[in-house]
Amino acid sequence: MRKGLIGMHKALILGVFTAGLALAQPSIINTPWWENKLAVNSLNLSEAQTKQLTAIQQASVGRLMELRSAVMKAETNLTEIYDQPEIDESKVDAAVDDYANARENLTRALTMVSLKMRIVLTQEQWQALEGRQYGRGGPRGPRPRRGQPPAGSAGSANKVSPSASPAK
Repeated sequence: MRKGLIGMHKALILGVFTAGLALAQPSIINTPWWENKLAVNSLNLSEAQTKQLTAIQQASVGRLMELRSAVMKAETNLTEIYDQPEIDESKVDAAVDDYANARENLTRALTMVSLKMRIVLTQEQWQALEGRQYGRGGPRGPRPRRGQPPAGSAGSANKVSPSASPAK
C-alpha cells in the first residue's frame, strides 16, 4: 500500500509541476492527467471534479516548487561538504539534518495535495486511477507490482509477494 502511495505521489507531483508549466507554455505533453480526455472518460470525471483538481494544483504548485527547491539546495550543500578534502562532521550532521527536514517537508506537502485530490475522487475513480499511468506517457492499463511480471506474461503465474521483495 505504501509503495502505491509513493507512486501516486510521484504521479501527482508530476501532474502538479507539469500543469504549472503548462500555464506558461500550453502543450499536450504538459497536460495534467485530469485533463487527459481518455482519463476523464475512463474515470468518468465530472467537469466539477476537473475544476477542483485544477484548483488544488494551482493552489499547491508554488509551495511544492519552493519545497523541491529547498530539497535540491540541501542536497547540493551536502554534496559540497562531502566533496571537501577534509570532512567536518558537525557540518555533515547539520547538512544531513537540513536535507532530511527538506525531504520531510516536501513529502508532507505532497501527501496533503494527494489527500486533497483523493477527496475529490470517488472510491471507484481512485482505485481505477491507482491502476493506471495517466500523465506519464498515457494510459497503459494496470501496472504490475514491483517484482511481479506483467499480467498475461509467461511468468505471471509465479507471482512474487511484496514482502519477498528486497527493501530499497
